[in-house]
Amino acid sequence: MTLAAGTGLGPYEILSPLGAGGMGEVYKARDTRLGRSVAIKVLPQELSTDTGRLRRFEKEAQSASSLNHPNIVTVYDIGSSGSTSYIAMELVDGKTLREILADGPLPLRRLVQPAAQIADGLARAHEAGIVHRDLKPENLMITRDGFVKILDFGLAKLVQPESDGARSVAPTLTKGTEPGVVMGTVGYMSPEQASAKAVDFRSDQFSLGAILYEMATGKRAFQKKTSVETLSAILNEEPEPLAVAAPSAPVPLRWIVERCLAKEPEERYASTRDLARDLARLREGLSEASGAGILAMAPSSRRLPWLVPAALALAAGAAIGILATRKGPAPVADYHAVTFRRGTVSRARFAPDGHTIVYGAAWEGRPVELYSTRSDSTEARTLIPNADVASISASGKMAVAIFHDLAPPTLAEMSLAGGAPRGIVADAWRADWTLDGQKLAVIRNNKLEFPVGTVLGAASPGTMLTNIRFSPDGRQIAAIENLRSESESSSVVVFDAASGKKRTVSSGWGFASLGLAWHPRTGEIWFSA
Repeated sequence: MTLAAGTGLGPYEILSPLGAGGMGEVYKARDTRLGRSVAIKVLPQELSTDTGRLRRFEKEAQSASSLNHPNIVTVYDIGSSGSTSYIAMELVDGKTLREILADGPLPLRRLVQPAAQIADGLARAHEAGIVHRDLKPENLMITRDGFVKILDFGLAKLVQPESDGARSVAPTLTKGTEPGVVMGTVGYMSPEQASAKAVDFRSDQFSLGAILYEMATGKRAFQKKTSVETLSAILNEEPEPLAVAAPSAPVPLRWIVERCLAKEPEERYASTRDLARDLARLREGLSEASGAGILAMAPSSRRLPWLVPAALALAAGAAIGILATRKGPAPVADYHAVTFRRGTVSRARFAPDGHTIVYGAAWEGRPVELYSTRSDSTEARTLIPNADVASISASGKMAVAIFHDLAPPTLAEMSLAGGAPRGIVADAWRADWTLDGQKLAVIRNNKLEFPVGTVLGAASPGTMLTNIRFSPDGRQIAAIENLRSESESSSVVVFDAASGKKRTVSSGWGFASLGLAWHPRTGEIWFSA
């Protein structure tokens, strides 16, 4: 059914058509009571007798009208005129994301701005127990002034709020939405949708991941010759890595997309609010230097910058922040994730072969354990429980921290080849080997000892030493001084290994303790903060 200009639907006068989709036709109209322009969505005449479609149509209005968020379209009214059912909603002056993507991939700044808004709107819906289930570029409008509006909650399904669990417990009210029936749009639906399983808020995260991938690359993450082949790809294949498809995409964006596109819902974000925060931090942390794949933030910033506690990434150095006097062109690091489980990675070190990685991680709420893996693998081998890695020498000796329930940690030595750890120092677990692997520098009682038993330096008042690493020439030891109170700030400091003289090379960080490394060729200090 096509409505002619001048047609009346209740208090609304149809002006012109705007578009059409599977859930109905959309028109520009005028509200004769308030004298404002609105968008009117009507259910096709031939479907008006389909009670299932009609119920889903009404549910779209109810779902959207229950949300009050600047990035979700506002629903004004729902009604019927004769046999025609309609909803009146906010008229958005702009373009769909599909229209914008017709020109190709988006530059980083044009990508991150709407991406953060989409995630923020979704987070609000998910907190209200509403899942969109049909998120795609056609359902995202971007206004002329840059605001995103999420449209079409026609396939939305009420679930328990995230804080109460995440699985659907409400009875299914609409035909075609129960488990066993595939709903959504091919190419953007999650694996659980594609396999007709029950879905929750994490299904929308997968759809958003596919949209972010398309925004960055200009091509769909999953697109085959037929719908059946596309569904199979969603279930069984990975898209081309962003590092290849969009080399200029910064590492945090790659991690966000990879996490959203995880096949298993448990490997995505536990809360869409966390996803929204990550995208907001990425947006706020952009700088002119981000094109090389590393986010740089001004040292004077007191915001908490981008952190990825649950993923271990390989890089030329170690982390995300970078500082020091360059002695040549900045290296271009290649990143890819090697862990995907839920939890926190604490420390990681390369073995002398350059391919073996030893790291400590606490997965699924369990205590930290020591693992080893290969740079070309995602499989890991457990070495010992209740332990973390401190340092690996050039000869393959490991300094590991052994944690005890009722006693301070012990620093121990063990071989990469295996065997039981041998205790070295009590009440110390942060350490680094000298280049020849014969001596250790350790942090004990908030003092730097080198060699063990000789105090070389100490933390500044109000701070705590948390990481130490030898420079490539062995003459300096970098450390992080972490704040102990809001009145202090974290800094990266360097001790002279012979005299103990200390100098600060970067300060003003709110928190900076998750990574520290020297670049072996440039002499740069890399750290996360």
